[in-house]
Amino acid sequence: MIKFELLFHALNQNKVRYLLVGGIAVNLYGIERATADIDIIVDLEDANLQRFIDAVKEMGFKPKVPVMIEDFIKKEKRDEWVKEKGMMVFSLLDPKDPFFLLDVFVEMPFNFDKVYKERRKMKAGKITISVIPLQMLIEMKDKANRPQDIADTFYLKKIKDEWKDES
Repeated sequence: MIKFELLFHALNQNKVRYLLVGGIAVNLYGIERATADIDIIVDLEDANLQRFIDAVKEMGFKPKVPVMIEDFIKKEKRDEWVKEKGMMVFSLLDPKDPFFLLDVFVEMPFNFDKVYKERRKMKAGKITISVIPLQMLIEMKDKANRPQDIADTFYLKKIKDEWKDES
């Protein structure tokens, strides 16, 4: 298994409720483009966050910034990071492979339960990955409005239109 698959295998084994977003989600929807990291949104409920921390610690991930990984569970810490540092994602890296970067959203951009129920379960190798629904990915990319996100939105909308034509 490649490291990407190992990560999602660990999350699934630990019953972590997550959604893949960002460039890899764009790839899984059929658009080829390079990305430097893996972006996920994790259900911010305490027990789920503990399962997430257990899974990534087991894989050897460490925070990119000098904080304790367990601090991510504490809402007041996440709020402080957002307010004082402008943090949008909590970045984790594998010290043995520092180019393998996992970015986890610090704040919930939507109703997680609702979107999680609508998630797409996609295969990557032998692993099933919980991926944000196409329309929500388009909305997130529209909101971010960076050059790569604008390009992603253009192609994601084409995919969505093609799917409509097939139904």
